[in-house]
Amino acid sequence: MSHSPSTANRQSSISQQIIAVDARYNAYRASNNPQHRTLYLRRRTQLLRDLQHSEKFDLTLRRDYLKTRQNVLHKRYGLDRSHSPSYRNLSSLSSCRHSMDSLTGSNTHIKGHHRTQSSASSGGFLAPPVEVPRDGLVPTASAQASRKMAGDTSLIENYAFHGMHHIFDQHKGAVTAVKFGNNDRTRLAISSIDGSLTVCSLEPLPACVQHTLRGHSKSVTDFDWSMSNDFIISSSTDGTVRLWNTDSGTCMRSISLGAEVYCCRFQPSNNNMFVCGTAKCQLHVFNVSTGKSYKGGGGKTNGPVSCVSFDRNGEVVWAGDAKGFIYCFCFHLATGRMQRTKRTLVSLGNQITSISSRSWMSREARDPSLLVNCMQNGLLLFRINPDDSLVLKRQFAIKHVKETIRSIFCPLMSFRQGACVVSGSEDMCVYFYNVDEVQKPMVNKLQGHSSVVNAVTFNYDESLLASGDSSGTVIVWNRQQ
Repeated sequence: MSHSPSTANRQSSISQQIIAVDARYNAYRASNNPQHRTLYLRRRTQLLRDLQHSEKFDLTLRRDYLKTRQNVLHKRYGLDRSHSPSYRNLSSLSSCRHSMDSLTGSNTHIKGHHRTQSSASSGGFLAPPVEVPRDGLVPTASAQASRKMAGDTSLIENYAFHGMHHIFDQHKGAVTAVKFGNNDRTRLAISSIDGSLTVCSLEPLPACVQHTLRGHSKSVTDFDWSMSNDFIISSSTDGTVRLWNTDSGTCMRSISLGAEVYCCRFQPSNNNMFVCGTAKCQLHVFNVSTGKSYKGGGGKTNGPVSCVSFDRNGEVVWAGDAKGFIYCFCFHLATGRMQRTKRTLVSLGNQITSISSRSWMSREARDPSLLVNCMQNGLLLFRINPDDSLVLKRQFAIKHVKETIRSIFCPLMSFRQGACVVSGSEDMCVYFYNVDEVQKPMVNKLQGHSSVVNAVTFNYDESLLASGDSSGTVIVWNRQQ
């Protein structure tokens, strides 16, 4: 059965929102069987995709199902909805569950948005008191599933590695990014300045390259997985963003922006849209289904946009530029518009190369945080205040003056005492830092690369770490179990 373009957009938007809700709680399912969680999410995606193309896909019924699904999951995991900002945000999806082309033709306001627009002429945003982290999911000392995944060990013990799982060397130029699939232990994607991406499978052994994604004519600068891992978006200095099918390895869509594109991210609450940043100091918001940008979507920066990151709920966009500034934008899910709320100078003239947001650091430190790499020989950790201003919390010394270096928050750090971050470095090492330790923060240092380590990534249960360097080599490390 064929559907009109508008109907197809509505169906795709509803399906993406259902998957986003499931993925949010997926880590809490089947604590003794992590593989079940991955299979569950894949099967859910497949069923929704099949249903979307059938005559039985009823939009009204799907909307009711989305609302019911949210209620059931919140009740199942014992969350107090009256105090959960994320619940209010999730509930608001029922009022804006259409695609960003707008199904109703009106600019629907997101009810319960954790920021309400101020009447001041500056267009600022006021944040209500935050009683729990913005995720709404707060682990306790008895979070057995998470403790089991973390190994119930100290940080030093947990980040001890006992060898290499595999080494990939198929790329002919520097690695620009490495990322594991969402909730996937063994699927890894790599991008390079040689103009290609590769999708790799680490199990069963021997590890192999499943697909090589070719189509960009110049360096691939960044990429991102969709929530279901069915698609990848990639940005390039050839001035395009491409959408790839990860199962077939084919390019589904190419969007030209007329300027070098340095970064891209899917909207976490609705993968039918993405944000990308260009050399012309612009952020753009696009609809995946139509390939068109949203009217009024995007924002301006002082310098070329070098990196971008959403908060977990997709309400806030953080962007860094080549002049050393960090920008905060409020993202309006119902319209695709972005409104700048803050600008922070980190280091004038020193490029921001990586930016990651986290709603809380650990059970003991629940402040929203921002992890930043800047070309000033430092890895920076900021606390995010309720008004979106940034306060420098910690600074870790790494060699970083001219290359694009990326860092990550460790996926399981929030469920144990202490919190850890990982970064590449120009001295050819991978560094692990405990953000709660003042005297001796370095937890571990991995040595094995022969050139600058540009990018790092953990899989979701921290059993494997991948690091890529400027020679095109990616090392997959085995964490000691």
